[in-house]
Amino acid sequence: MMRRIYFLISIVVLVSTPGFPQAQPPKPAAPAAPAQEEPAPALAVPKDYRYNARGRRDPFVNPVPKPKTATNVAPPVNRPPGLRGVLISQAQISGVVTSKEPSMNVVIIMAPGAKGAYFARVGDQLYDAVVKRITFESVTFGLASSADANSPKEIVRKVRPKPGEDK
Repeated sequence: MMRRIYFLISIVVLVSTPGFPQAQPPKPAAPAAPAQEEPAPALAVPKDYRYNARGRRDPFVNPVPKPKTATNVAPPVNRPPGLRGVLISQAQISGVVTSKEPSMNVVIIMAPGAKGAYFARVGDQLYDAVVKRITFESVTFGLASSADANSPKEIVRKVRPKPGEDK
């Protein structure tokens, strides 16, 4: 019995002590981590996915196409200050002051980024238009220069448009 205990203790001691240091073969360098791709968004479609329509529409594609934005040439960034720097497409008509004498009519124009309102009379110049006529219901602008011969020479903006009408 003593021999068994002695034998077990000696085995445990031999196994637990490192003994003589032995030359270890060099460990191979850890492989470089592959470039991690950015995780796909939650609603992304896999690259190899193809929808088989079989006469049906794809339920994940909007059937009403988005309106195409006009790719017109952007106006210069340095526009003059005040009313002369307001584009007709940016101008919002806030109100009209009319009188019996047409030369006294005034249109109130708001522009994005402007700190106040601009008051314009007939003949006043905007960046790309001129105020031609002011009535109680509408304001008529004449385009200063038209690159396209088919585009209208005058733009009529309603002061109080009805629901569904363009402003």
